[in-house]
Amino acid sequence: MARPQTISDEQIHRAARDVFVEHGPGAPVALIAEKLGVSHAALFGRVGTKEQLLLDALCPGRPPAMERLAGPPPDHHAREALVEMLAGLMVFFRQVVPNLVVLRAAGRSMADLPTRDVVPPPVALRRSLARWLERASERGVLPPMHAWAIAEGLLGAMEARCFNGHLGGKPFAPGRDDTFVRDLVDGLLGKTP
Repeated sequence: MARPQTISDEQIHRAARDVFVEHGPGAPVALIAEKLGVSHAALFGRVGTKEQLLLDALCPGRPPAMERLAGPPPDHHAREALVEMLAGLMVFFRQVVPNLVVLRAAGRSMADLPTRDVVPPPVALRRSLARWLERASERGVLPPMHAWAIAEGLLGAMEARCFNGHLGGKPFAPGRDDTFVRDLVDGLLGKTP
């Protein structure tokens, strides 16, 4: 059996997330301990309570795209940079949506998740994307637009696709995510001439 001190918090959270997503919020902590190769008592010694473990494991953190959205849009190929960022967000949303489903099944909400941010992550992401789009539009590297509405449209459609795919499987979110993102950008911003 592994020593609990040699297992990182990230490993614990990943194992717990996998177990909670597969078995629901009522999954016994013993399953997580078994997956990690530690005793039930040792795991509790590291995580405190099952409730804390659930919240820590399901907390999605900040999407990697937030760093890129804080910077200036590129002078060339801004549309490609946008598609690339959104494709990365699809990967992030594919992980986050199951977490949120389990969180709601546990009777909790995103407001219960541990965070250091004052602004809730979905709101911060929409604001960051809207500002990035606005700057790109002002610089003429993307067409004129209502940036907040476009950001909401892009992220809302992507979240809905991930939610539908999680609950209904591939028939509810057909096709490839990268194609969907490109078509979504073309639909909301207009095709590239």
